[in-house]
Amino acid sequence: MSLASLARLAGVSQPAPYRHFADRDALLEAVTTEGFEEFAAALTAAAAAEAGGRDGALKAMALAYVAFGEANIELYRLMFASRLVPEAGTGSALETAAVDSFNRLREALSITTPADRVEDEAHLIWAQLHGLVMLKAVGHIRRPLAELVDVSRLFKQP
Repeated sequence: MSLASLARLAGVSQPAPYRHFADRDALLEAVTTEGFEEFAAALTAAAAAEAGGRDGALKAMALAYVAFGEANIELYRLMFASRLVPEAGTGSALETAAVDSFNRLREALSITTPADRVEDEAHLIWAQLHGLVMLKAVGHIRRPLAELVDVSRLFKQP
């Protein structure tokens, strides 16, 4: 992917992106940052809309997670399957946005999960949801992922 091809897709002149971004990586980092911000907002909105306690909030967040992944698979891949986040500078907008989205899950878990288990539980849940999205993206799962999100299986009671 080049800035020239991105400019064509956006319907702007080839030099236009260079007025706003130093190079392709800067543009991709900006897109990825915005993706994480939208992702975190979706998780927060889902949890806030659910009044069913911890499990209700976690299920709502899980459904929001897979829905975001299914609806935005190319952006999702950029967010989770590229080198951009691991190479983001400490304190950068991208690193902050990525950590913030993960913190939404940590916060939901911290209500009833012992503090020393929150990080591990959050990674286990994140990995399961990520696996579902990626398996669907490559065609190994054909049905809607919302049908597979089962709180009793995804979220082990602490």
